[in-house]
Amino acid sequence: MSLTLTRKSRGTTAPLPVHDLTGDTPPPRVPFVASVPGMAAPLVPLDLPPTLKGQTRDRVARRQLRDAYGGTEAGLDIRPARLGVAPDQWTRLLLTDAGDRRDWLRALGAFAPLCRAMLPDYLCLPAAPDLWVIETTETAVIARLGPEDGFAAEPDLALALLQEAARNGGPRAILRQGPAQPAIDALLAALNLPICTDPADLAAHGVAAPTRFAHNELALDLARDPGAERAEMRRTLSRLRLPLALAVLGLTGWITATMIETRALNAQGLAYRLNAERILRQVMIPTGPILDIRSQVAQVMDSARNANSDVETEARPLDVLRRAGGVMANHETTITRVSYQPGAGLVIDLQISDFAALDALVSDLRTAGTEARVAQSITRESTGVEAVLAMAVTEGGDNR
Repeated sequence: MSLTLTRKSRGTTAPLPVHDLTGDTPPPRVPFVASVPGMAAPLVPLDLPPTLKGQTRDRVARRQLRDAYGGTEAGLDIRPARLGVAPDQWTRLLLTDAGDRRDWLRALGAFAPLCRAMLPDYLCLPAAPDLWVIETTETAVIARLGPEDGFAAEPDLALALLQEAARNGGPRAILRQGPAQPAIDALLAALNLPICTDPADLAAHGVAAPTRFAHNELALDLARDPGAERAEMRRTLSRLRLPLALAVLGLTGWITATMIETRALNAQGLAYRLNAERILRQVMIPTGPILDIRSQVAQVMDSARNANSDVETEARPLDVLRRAGGVMANHETTITRVSYQPGAGLVIDLQISDFAALDALVSDLRTAGTEARVAQSITRESTGVEAVLAMAVTEGGDNR
């Protein structure tokens, strides 16, 4: 059988010959596809549920093969025929004898590097949906029954196979090639289907022109050893095992450290809130629940502002605290204690990032009408600057 396909290369096409390994001619000295007898490499149909995937589908297919045809898999080369538009839903196995496969590989000899694939002869025929391609020789029939099926057989067996295929649903057209085979041609004529000898005539019957190796046929390359490829993949994964384990260990450590840091920040936030609530209990809200510190402090300060003039002397520190609180809300500070000391006035212990931020806070407090001064300050490595601010208040209520 002599076939030629074309492949695209930078906008042009170049011929890629198909060489018959059983012929007398030597392989070409250019890249080619090797054709082997399809009678020795049949496609075996199976009944596989569409829900099966991956290795599970492969195991069920092999079990069906053993149940249907008997014997064992010893000495056989078995490959899922992932052909057509849904290769994961394959329903056929490509079977070859392991000894035949070794003979074909030896026949390639020194031309093996030029062999792009080694395929059964029927998979070297062009294919299209709704089309049968029938090619005959003096002693055999080679058929491609759509993108996912095909066979090569002696005329008597081919006749039975074509009759079975016709009962399961025929094509829309037939592409007939090769010398006449009376029994085969009579069966095709009885199907009352368009029979063409030129692919260009198929368009008139609503069938696309057939193409070679466009339906994942090259994935069934018999020159490739899937077992060796799986072994190489296992070796590659074993080499990657240690780096992957170290990466997972590092990721686990990072996640653990992040969780510890998050818990520490949550604990610190809770401590700050408890400290603030303790200060509020001492200074502003001795009883009742504390739900919203800012809102409740604002309410207490508003109540103090509106208090009777009889207690104006006690209310003025709250007025100063309100003004100071409005300024401190715009600065990144942590208040640890607020108290009123006779003679010193309103005293606020706080934490702030650095001295520059402290100077800016004091300046803003003075701008807001409070005569703030730094009574004490010290640098801490963990918290920044800890400072004590004093804002003096007169008994008449005016700042001094």
